[in-house]
Amino acid sequence: MFLIACLAHGTKDLGIPQWEGLASWIKENWSWAATYLHLNQVIIVILVGILIRNTIGIPTWAANGVRTSRLFIKMGVILLGSLYSLRELATLGATAITLILIFVMATCLFIMWWGNRIGMHPATSACMAAGIGVCGVSAAVATAPAVKAKSEDVAFAVATLLAFGVFCLFVFPPLGTLLGLSPHQFGAWAGTGIVNSGQVLAASLAFDPGTVDHPSVALKTGEIFNLTRVVFLPFVVFTLALIYTRQAVKQGLEHEKGESRGLSWIWSKFPVFVLGFLGMVALTSFGTFGATRPPSEELKLFRVLYTWFFTIGLTGLGMQISIAEMRKAGGKPLIVGFSAGALKAILALIVVLLFVGEDPPAH
Repeated sequence: MFLIACLAHGTKDLGIPQWEGLASWIKENWSWAATYLHLNQVIIVILVGILIRNTIGIPTWAANGVRTSRLFIKMGVILLGSLYSLRELATLGATAITLILIFVMATCLFIMWWGNRIGMHPATSACMAAGIGVCGVSAAVATAPAVKAKSEDVAFAVATLLAFGVFCLFVFPPLGTLLGLSPHQFGAWAGTGIVNSGQVLAASLAFDPGTVDHPSVALKTGEIFNLTRVVFLPFVVFTLALIYTRQAVKQGLEHEKGESRGLSWIWSKFPVFVLGFLGMVALTSFGTFGATRPPSEELKLFRVLYTWFFTIGLTGLGMQISIAEMRKAGGKPLIVGFSAGALKAILALIVVLLFVGEDPPAH
């Protein structure tokens, strides 16, 4: 993953300026691809990862390394906290909480209702609802034990989520350019409309790569919306478990008996890395790492590091996208998942165009 990141991103940060990276070469020689298709290092590493996974496959000795991709992304998110102040986080967070709460709950309830109407198994509906409504595959997997989902229920949901997520990853950036969205508007749209957390990061960086001196606004906004969704995950799982039990009883799939789900159970689902992000925001706000405007050398170093963490992690994300697994999506799960995801993305775009300004709110 590191070598592929070097191939795409270049090695200047490592003290080897001779190789500027494949992304830089494409920008110089195929400017149209960089401008309209947003073919930068983020898209390149994901495409290379997908190509490797679906041709030669991931060697056994490399499998455990590829699984660390989420760890790299989480470390990058923690360091991303150095871009915010507490006041700015509160300003952006207020908008994010309002939009995300509406879209998360409406999406989950809609999928559970529609799945019930067309006769889809409640466990499959619940996994799909969590995935489309909250944060993709990780949300579907986290929901599975709470709704007693079988392996095939999870497989249908995950396959649909992967297929829809890949579609969004390559469609959102060009469409955002076509619609003339600002980086802030695109970040709000991606953070609300794209289902997988890693793909929110990838699409935001593809649309607005940013630099050390001028960080990506799309990423900065998109990650606040994305983290807001992630924080809601334990409460959504709890709600879906209750709805699942009610629908399963009505369909005669199980007797009416519920397991107690207390605060300790909800806490077990909480994404702890978010606390690291908030801690970094607090430290930056109190000047622990020096001045923010212009950024200190320490803050510039954090920006270089999270760029590498994201690039390495997204390489691994591409290596986990299997076309064969996506083909498993079919029938009712595919119809419900794609329709609900597309409806959510379209409505999110309309809301962003109507209510989100081109620039982040003043702070």
